[in-house]
Amino acid sequence: MLIDWFTVAAQLVNFLILLWLLKRFLYQPVLKALDEREKKIAAELEHAANVEAEAVQEKAAWQKKNDEFAQQRQQMMKQATDEAATRRSELLDEARQEYDALHSRLLETLKREETEREEETERRVNDEIFSVAGKLLAELADESLEARIIDKFCRKLEAGGSEIAGQHPGQDGAPKQAVVRSTFPLMPEQRERVTGTIEKLIGSETPLSFEQSDKSGCGIELCVDGLCVSWHFQAALDALKRAADEYREHEPDEGAADAR
Repeated sequence: MLIDWFTVAAQLVNFLILLWLLKRFLYQPVLKALDEREKKIAAELEHAANVEAEAVQEKAAWQKKNDEFAQQRQQMMKQATDEAATRRSELLDEARQEYDALHSRLLETLKREETEREEETERRVNDEIFSVAGKLLAELADESLEARIIDKFCRKLEAGGSEIAGQHPGQDGAPKQAVVRSTFPLMPEQRERVTGTIEKLIGSETPLSFEQSDKSGCGIELCVDGLCVSWHFQAALDALKRAADEYREHEPDEGAADAR
């Protein structure tokens, strides 16, 4: 069998031309399309990786912010709780202080009212005692008591009648007027005793008259041109009452000073 080298060469040339045509018009576009597809896929994968990385970073950032927010919220809650507890304690202290102050004022008011009631009761009792004492003295007055009153009155004139002794007549030159007023009628000897004492004091030239006063109690007085000297049981009782009132007024202060 003989080989046709011309046919072989023609077929080889045809085969090479076919390969070149396939590579030129088939393989090259296919390879180019595959390469572009591969590059596109790689780019998409890279983009997806970048997006995933960004998502991870954003997730981490959000997680960090969320943790910080939770921590701040916890701190704010703790601060608010502490402030509320502090404010509650302050309000309780203020309420306790106001209660103590109100309680103290109430006690002071009650104590003051009780003291005032006691003082008023004591004052009324003293007034009643002195009033009853004055009435009893007036009812029990007799000649011996009246004589003692005359004696006391004359001694008072002798001891403290200098102002009456220095009296001058009025501007019109009229003589002095001397009046003795008593709450009981004077016996003749009593009038003589009083007249003698008064004449020693102001002289015998001054007209002297005796009157009976309608005042209650037992007493006698001498008035010369508006200046009077008297001795009266009621005056003695009033002096005793004033002394009792002064003692009662100073007694709480001294007690408070001793307490301090």
